[in-house]
Amino acid sequence: MQIMDLETYETIEVEKPKEESLVEKMKPGVEVEYWMVMGRAKIMRVR
Repeated sequence: MQIMDLETYETIEVEKPKEESLVEKMKPGVEVEYWMVMGRAKIMRVR
């Protein structure tokens, strides 16, 4: 999946979350919170 940082407008490649609760809420245009850990991005929650 690709997400875009709203501060830098950088696009970031992330893996699709395994948590069904996150996947159900994700749609184009929805804001997500992600963390960068050891050079990888992970979606943590949907806002």
